Amino acid sequence: MPLVNENIKVLRKRMGMTQEKFAEVLGIKRSLIGAYEENRAVPPAENLNKISKVFGITLDQLINYSYEREFNKRPETSSSNTILKDDLPFPIEKRTVFQHTNREIPDVQPSLFEPVKSVPSHSVSSKSKEIKYINANLFEKYLSEESFEQYSENLPSIHLPFFTQENLRAFDAPTDFPLENCILIAEKVSDFNQIIEGENHLIISKLGGFKYRRLYNQIHIKGILLTSSDKANTQSQEIKASEIKEIWKPISYISKAMPLPDISLENIQDKVDSLKTELDFILSFRAKK
Repeated sequence: MPLVNENIKVLRKRMGMTQEKFAEVLGIKRSLIGAYEENRAVPPAENLNKISKVFGITLDQLINYSYEREFNKRPETSSSNTILKDDLPFPIEKRTVFQHTNREIPDVQPSLFEPVKSVPSHSVSSKSKEIKYINANLFEKYLSEESFEQYSENLPSIHLPFFTQENLRAFDAPTDFPLENCILIAEKVSDFNQIIEGENHLIISKLGGFKYRRLYNQIHIKGILLTSSDKANTQSQEIKASEIKEIWKPISYISKAMPLPDISLENIQDKVDSLKTELDFILSFRAKK
């Protein structure tokens, strides 16, 4: 039995409360108390907080500390108002809430199980860098304006606390990205030697615009980058170094929409054929009986 279920049963009995009384104090059904104590269910976060508060212990103690072992190795106390001796590591105090039939519950303290509350933008950790977001509508301006950085202050920003690099930017994924309606989080490539051979990059060129391609560095040989697309029927292409404006290495992406189930007519036909085969086998088997 998990410690939390065991502790609920042990501590309730130690306080001399019936399941009905304990359920009334917590404001829940008696059947739930039975389910917890018989290990048929684990209390949700809200009830765990209430139970620990009523027992006068922390949530960590309720979940991880074995009070049954403590009781078994220590003698009973003579006081009827004290559950454990004062020198025990996690004493439990008798709460006056048990003297009443109302459902008064002390304020529940926050715990790790509770939902994360939103944090105001001004209190975001300094480690969470602003990632400027370039919408597809700005691609032409991004290519044509040499001083596009002057607009960066007015661009929307994305905060992703697990990315702390300084040279990150977010772009709408170009049309040759395998998934539709996505945003690429990319790290700027400062020189051609940083290109990782055979991996996908976001390459921005004066003639080709924004492309998501696998790159093969031939700058030192022919002065070009050889690009290859993961999309079918898209030919490889050579791009001159002089035409390249920027190169970015995608490190993550964000989908703007939930993915749709991949159900094709071929899949449906396969399932129908499989069911037909099984049905024919069953009918043939019955006919032989």
